[in-house]
Amino acid sequence: MNRNVLKSIIVVSNTGPLLSAFQCNRTDLLARYFARIYIPASEVEEFEHHDAGDRLEELIKDGLVVVEHLSSAEVAAAKDIARRIVACPSSTAPDYHHHLPEAEAIVLAQREVLEVSRILLEERAARQVAQQLGLLLTGFIGVLLLACDEQLLTPAAMRILLETCRQCGTYYSDKLIDQVCQQCGELGK
Repeated sequence: MNRNVLKSIIVVSNTGPLLSAFQCNRTDLLARYFARIYIPASEVEEFEHHDAGDRLEELIKDGLVVVEHLSSAEVAAAKDIARRIVACPSSTAPDYHHHLPEAEAIVLAQREVLEVSRILLEERAARQVAQQLGLLLTGFIGVLLLACDEQLLTPAAMRILLETCRQCGTYYSDKLIDQVCQQCGELGK
């Protein structure tokens, strides 16, 4: 996709992709590719917990991030989705409460009035449920790959960004980093 098409994309995100962008100081890429990023209001506290509240507030003031409250019906739907996430074989947390942030993002992405094109999710089980529900998805790595496609990032730069995220607490396996850097090299040709 070309940049002009991408810039019109509206997405919903849970905390993981945004935290990764904060960790490696590449929120500029979010602004480059997305017109608006919605997040559930319940996730604001998680940004504070990760010492990223000020950075989130900057994106809110800039108009890139918009915080949305869920209705009581949407909260109930999120609980059901969180239980579906727990039931996935790839789920690593047996308590559905752990998956409520991703589930709330999924519910928010289904809100038709927001005209959301994609959801940004990192956690594997949540991604599986989002796909089952017919949502288009990506994650922070997908954003970085868009930058590779535009030749804004090299494989070496990609590796540095992912290693920086990993040093800050985001889990990216060696295998995943190697695969993504290889893909970045192929996109840049």
